[in-house]
Amino acid sequence: MGIHVIIVGGGPAGIITALTAKSVYPEKSVCVVKEIGDGVIPCAIPYMMHTLSDTKHNAMGNVPLENAGIDVKVGKVVSLDAKAHTVTLEAGDVLAYEKLVLATGTDVCMLPIPGVDKQGVFTIKKSMWAMNALREKVHQARKVVIIGGGFIGAEFADELSQDSDVDIHLIEIMPKLLLSAFDDEFCDDIAGLLEKKRIDIRTGSRVVSIDGSERVESVCLENGEKIPADMVLVSVGAKPSSHLAEKAGLRIIDNGSIWVDDYMRTDTEDIFAVGDCALKRDFFTRKAAPVWLASTATAEARNAGTNIYGIRVLHQIQGTIAAFSTRIGKKSFASAGMTCRTCEKEGFRYVTATAAAPDRHPGMLPGASELKVKLIFADGSGVILGGQVSGGPSVGELINTIALGIQKKVTVRELDMMQIATHPLLTSAPTVHPLINAAHQALAKLRATIRPAA
Repeated sequence: MGIHVIIVGGGPAGIITALTAKSVYPEKSVCVVKEIGDGVIPCAIPYMMHTLSDTKHNAMGNVPLENAGIDVKVGKVVSLDAKAHTVTLEAGDVLAYEKLVLATGTDVCMLPIPGVDKQGVFTIKKSMWAMNALREKVHQARKVVIIGGGFIGAEFADELSQDSDVDIHLIEIMPKLLLSAFDDEFCDDIAGLLEKKRIDIRTGSRVVSIDGSERVESVCLENGEKIPADMVLVSVGAKPSSHLAEKAGLRIIDNGSIWVDDYMRTDTEDIFAVGDCALKRDFFTRKAAPVWLASTATAEARNAGTNIYGIRVLHQIQGTIAAFSTRIGKKSFASAGMTCRTCEKEGFRYVTATAAAPDRHPGMLPGASELKVKLIFADGSGVILGGQVSGGPSVGELINTIALGIQKKVTVRELDMMQIATHPLLTSAPTVHPLINAAHQALAKLRATIRPAA
């Protein structure tokens, strides 16, 4: 007897697909097949190095699945027969399914340069064993080079700086850190905070080799400079893990993602794909977008799990808005939607405004910090296109308000008239709240461009 629903992959997308499918269709048997038995929560990996006292605190366990009556098998799926409706595991087990969901995630990108296979060179792997090995080396290392200035690279640099005896170099090929998520002023703020922690940042720099005998001893830049290193962390991105789907004949797009429709269905009957392995379409342009986030993956998972035995909910995911958040030092940063840079690249005419105020009122209250909000609106319609925020812990949830506004196509006028709850210990004052003030300034700019009738 076969299994009704098989999910290949035990990350956030796979887990939420399984839980959703079992909740919506309790009479169906659901099985998660995951390759990594000792998985970890991906977003918290950097904080396993110092902040978490025990790496086990970041374990991604099976208890929620088991409590829901979902079977969990640890093993690698090596082949898929779409006609026979079966998957074969490396151990030889053949599992039959009615519906199959591929949640195979991404594969780590490795630099195509000499020396990447030397001892002391690490990439981010989502297993407890691998992260324990990395943590052990981190605690021994005194000269660390991090290659890649995206979120993972910046967060690792920040985390490793807790050890004051370690020299940290952060190398990024682009002209700014976190360039894909933020405009220049936020990128510069992030870089400045890291530099205050004595982290050496090299933007616009390319690594051409990792040198040493058996172990890494230095990193060589394109300009010939050699940076001493006894540990290198490579964090230059990822690519969709679509090998299984490609071998089975499923449609794969140019960037390696598995093609899916708005309900996460592939081009092959009874097979779905969710999470980082599946095609992401930009919310504004509908172009394929290399945005791989657990928040997006879990939204897709709920979509697939709900609609797996027939469409029950219509058009809930209209594309990714690329909502990010991070914390560098004691300051939080977040973004959602388009930046000014992406607007210009895609030819969107826009109006932007920035406002700042203390996140308490009065600002002399304990724990107060400056909250800065930058909003971007479509010129003419005034529909919100994007937002960026920096400040204290409230940034993490304020960006979610902006993200919902983007998804619902809220206008600058609606934000200007937004009714909010405020409290001296919790929020900015209602008279100067930067979310509303930024919208008010942008509205004034839009009004100034409207010519009165002759």
